[in-house]
Amino acid sequence: MDNRRSFIKKSSLSLAALTLPTAGITACASAIPAEPFAPRKPEKALVFWYSQTGNTARTGKVIARELERRGLMVDSGEYREIDRDSVGRYDFVVAGSPVYYYDVPENFQTWLGTLPDIKDIPVASYVTFGGEGGNFHNTACTLLERLHARGGIPVGWNAFGNMSAFAPTWSYGNVKRVLKFKHKPDQESFAAMRKFASTILTRVQAGQSVDVDRECNFREMIKSKPSIWGTKLLIDRHTIDKDRCVGCGTCLEKCPVGAIDLNAYQVDRDRCLLCMGCVNNCPAGAVDMVFMGKKVYGYYEFLKRNNITVADPV
Repeated sequence: MDNRRSFIKKSSLSLAALTLPTAGITACASAIPAEPFAPRKPEKALVFWYSQTGNTARTGKVIARELERRGLMVDSGEYREIDRDSVGRYDFVVAGSPVYYYDVPENFQTWLGTLPDIKDIPVASYVTFGGEGGNFHNTACTLLERLHARGGIPVGWNAFGNMSAFAPTWSYGNVKRVLKFKHKPDQESFAAMRKFASTILTRVQAGQSVDVDRECNFREMIKSKPSIWGTKLLIDRHTIDKDRCVGCGTCLEKCPVGAIDLNAYQVDRDRCLLCMGCVNNCPAGAVDMVFMGKKVYGYYEFLKRNNITVADPV
């Protein structure tokens, strides 16, 4: 009975969190109008991303290879591996992010805010989303807005779907919901990524920018912190099982906010952004998370249990 009462209480609080209005709802009214610029012949491009389970990285690599095929010299990689001071030295910049809690992850937005001036450099964004997705248009706009705030000229955005990497979904029993999209990404997805790379490069060469115009929808009210807070209410336990831990440091590498103390086998739940990077990537299954009374297991374990191989571009 106590467990049932606890579940009802947490579910009610979570629902309340998801209906709280936030300052973000006003953002749907903002827009960055397209402004023509002098046509360019870019020679050097940068493609960088934030990725936890590899989907966003895979997309970035396809885009980077297509730009290389079209004659550009391209540097690419995870944002934490990029020398931020060098970003302004490129002729063209493309940034990628997963959609977390209907938004660009907070850690990535913070890093983008520390970029040097990239005035008059054409910029583009792409996002990846799991399953049917939600708010991916506005998330891509947010990413473009962050680049525009540093001086970039928006030339395009796109969104690419894949199978969900949100571990509580299948751990709580919604396996079929996730498996509906086990074929994503597929070769059609990769063709769309290459077409996007070609399109944004053509716009740079033609001096054609794009509008950054948000959609008004209810997800703007619950994105980011309200959704994270609501989800945290449903987490019963989030720590490290010292008996299973092999000390490889993968969780430390994947945690974007330094919330894990491996010496104490603890997770700072206040600092944690619930990106699921530690759960999804621990090779020993040592990250001990319980969601709504059920043990959570990671993305790669889910792939293994369901005999899924994620496609690579041909």
